[in-house]
Amino acid sequence: MSHDESTKVKIIEVAIECFGELGYDGTSMRLIAEKSGISKPAIYYYFPDKQHLFQGIVEFVLNSFTNALENIKNKKTDAISKLKEIIVARFQPLSNQSTTRRFLHGMFTNGVKHGMKFDHKNMFEAQENIILAIIQQGIDEGHFRADLNKKSLLYAFIGTINLYTRDNLMNNAAPVNEEQADQIIKQIIQGVGKPAQ
Repeated sequence: MSHDESTKVKIIEVAIECFGELGYDGTSMRLIAEKSGISKPAIYYYFPDKQHLFQGIVEFVLNSFTNALENIKNKKTDAISKLKEIIVARFQPLSNQSTTRRFLHGMFTNGVKHGMKFDHKNMFEAQENIILAIIQQGIDEGHFRADLNKKSLLYAFIGTINLYTRDNLMNNAAPVNEEQADQIIKQIIQGVGKPAQ
């Protein structure tokens, strides 16, 4: 990582902590400068204002998860194992002591204010494409039917993860562990209907 990149990451990490603890309105660029030990002019070089910094955090968190998904996709394991690992990986930044967890909790409870606009399509498209590639791997391996509607499985998978994430953030439910991830995958794949008699 270059000096420029490491400085930007340090600003973001400190900003996540500040936004997570104090919220958007309670956080100032001056406070971030004090806590990070990076001058305000240097922070403004990377982020022209607080809104851009907040947006930069959201992109940083999403990109971190996208990189984790890419690493999982490239592993020499079967598709089922990869889907289970994705579920568990989703909860790694959401441990009770995590500043990222507090930041995301604030976004869920307080919403995104100040007219911020996010390009959700592009933000999540890379993640969806990675999961679709893993689903295709599952078809190629014979785990899934050849006539499977890949988008339907993708939406079922992502929707399930999102609801578990919301439960964790809003209700302090325990993060999903490997055993629960196994049960989730089995239910998605096997369905909920009774076997034909």
